[in-house]
Amino acid sequence: MKRRTLLFALAVVGLACSSAGHGASPTGGSAMGTGGNTASSETGGRPTTGGTSGSGGVADSGGSVAGGSSGDAAPGGAIGSGGSVGVDASTKGGAVGSGGVIASGGITTSTGGATGSGGVTASGGTTNGCSGPVGTLSGPLSTGIIFTDDQGNRVNAHGGGIIKEGDTYYLHGEYFLSTTTDNNFNGFSMYSSKDLATWKWEKMVLPQQASGLLGPSRKGERPHIIKCPATGEFVLYAHAASLDYQTDKEVVYATSPTVNGDYTFQGSLTNASGTIAAHSDMSALTDGTKAYVITESGHVYALAIDCHSWLTDATYAAVNGSSGGGESPTIFKADSTYYWIMSNKTGWRANNNFYSTAPAITGPWTYQGYVAPVVDTSNVISDQRTWLSQVTWVTSVAGCKGTTYVFWGDHWDGTEDTTAPGKHNNLTGYVFQPIVFSGTAISLPTYHETWKLDVGAGTWSN
Repeated sequence: MKRRTLLFALAVVGLACSSAGHGASPTGGSAMGTGGNTASSETGGRPTTGGTSGSGGVADSGGSVAGGSSGDAAPGGAIGSGGSVGVDASTKGGAVGSGGVIASGGITTSTGGATGSGGVTASGGTTNGCSGPVGTLSGPLSTGIIFTDDQGNRVNAHGGGIIKEGDTYYLHGEYFLSTTTDNNFNGFSMYSSKDLATWKWEKMVLPQQASGLLGPSRKGERPHIIKCPATGEFVLYAHAASLDYQTDKEVVYATSPTVNGDYTFQGSLTNASGTIAAHSDMSALTDGTKAYVITESGHVYALAIDCHSWLTDATYAAVNGSSGGGESPTIFKADSTYYWIMSNKTGWRANNNFYSTAPAITGPWTYQGYVAPVVDTSNVISDQRTWLSQVTWVTSVAGCKGTTYVFWGDHWDGTEDTTAPGKHNNLTGYVFQPIVFSGTAISLPTYHETWKLDVGAGTWSN
């Protein structure tokens, strides 16, 4: 989160810099048929010249997944949240046009929730010749989107990610109590959706433990779930810390045979020598047959084949830009380019998130600049600062017309009110916005208070 000093989700992009999808192979390298993806325009998905869909989606095993974690907070400071987003959608199944493409095991992000001030509605059916629901995402800049679940409760999962299994998307994140303001670990929650517009409460997949690293009076942040490529086991990685975020901080993990099962806490993520990954904000992802944990300040931990330990730790200083160190690390992949988004270390305060690109997770990484418009160069409160959010995840929504990449940023309570930033995180909203591509450059040029996501087509429109 942002609250320590300081999504990976690998996504696939199918539409160019218009509001349509970016037309990329989902993370993990799944490809459309030999004819390529059809890109669609913002207003309904006109195919680009020569963009006919191939006959038959090729399934790619092991998509990418990503998530984010908490950053270290300066002594005495609070820590903000944010996370990485990743997208791994291995497309599998029917030919485009006849049955559509179904992402299996991939990561895709969207939203569902309450109507009124920041709601999301969805409608099923066939759009543009593609079978799938169309969700309307709506929320003012001042609060972000406020989602409600099937029980009428506010969706309460932040600093996490979204993983797709079959035709269902599973959103997971930090659960904040309304009765406390200390942001201590209460558990990691999960919601599910088939249409990316309405969310069902699943359960607390990892509650507070009786004692230990995620026990009482501890911090637990930035949960991100991957499906281990070699074993098929679902592994949740998170950041655990002491109350001051400094005395003890490390990456921990838990496991489950099913994505929405009860996760068994396993302890610290270490190498063969027992060395912990001593970091705060973090995320996790898969890329083909490999899996990684990434952390604040540009660390990449390559995981062992069973995803229960780490093998190597590499550092890429370029992804920190001019900040000297970033938090809420988020990686996703579009076409053949990897994107690493991070926020500055400003506690719970929203700031200008920035990004770097590379041809591989192992680099070389090149700093590219800010994700959203920057008018407030002095980093004072304004309507900029990544639309008052901190990145936590990027998800790809791949369909028969293209692929849309959705930015998930947490709109922390206190973003505009400086009297108690980060103290009422149960009131945190969501900033879900479509990423716009111009070549390999990405941006969030405009804040859309209301926009539509066509899950079947993989496109978006105002």
